Amino acid sequence: MVKAMKRKVSMIVLAAGCGSRMGAPKALLRLRTGTPLLEHHVQTMAEAAQTTKAATQGSEDTVEIIVVLGASADRAWPLIPESARVVENPDYPTGMGSSLQVGLQAVAADAEAAIVTLVDVPDTPAETYHRLLEHSGPEVLARCTWNAQPGHPVMIGRELIPRAIAACHDETGAKDLFRELSNQVLGIECGDLLPPGASGNSDVDTVAEAHAHGLVVSTTGKSDHD
Repeated sequence: MVKAMKRKVSMIVLAAGCGSRMGAPKALLRLRTGTPLLEHHVQTMAEAAQTTKAATQGSEDTVEIIVVLGASADRAWPLIPESARVVENPDYPTGMGSSLQVGLQAVAADAEAAIVTLVDVPDTPAETYHRLLEHSGPEVLARCTWNAQPGHPVMIGRELIPRAIAACHDETGAKDLFRELSNQVLGIECGDLLPPGASGNSDVDTVAEAHAHGLVVSTTGKSDHD
């Protein structure tokens, strides 16, 4: 039974990196259809939010979507639907940790938890976020597992956000927090949502990997909807 959600959950996409191995910021990637990858992430999160809203018979939106930009923010910003809130990380060269800090600091005051994913993990189904939303709470620390392998997205309850922010440094994000509280981390299995042999932990670091995931590097800073 899906529990009623009374407070917001902030859903965060970290997309600030410069993509040194890619040769371009990953925030500029597009699907082969032309849809910006950032738009795809936002749409997937919004779909999960609507599914949860319908399941709980709610009348109010209970999710906000935040996108953290950094490298080439001026080109990436137009690729993001207006339904998402954009924040910038001026310290993005220091690594993902600073982007996670910026994202968590932007979480709505009435949010009971934050769900975080990475722009370079493109194959996350909407049902993944729906499963996380079912378990949201101010003291929850959860992460998706893909065939028992921990990965993204992760969820950090409101009470743990200050500790997550303090744990961030360099490229490690909140790994130290998850390690320290490993005995209370809720694993939410999502491997059944992907085709056999596929992995939700498969990220995109190079042009070859992008092509393997059906992605191409955008050459413009304009959305196809402009």
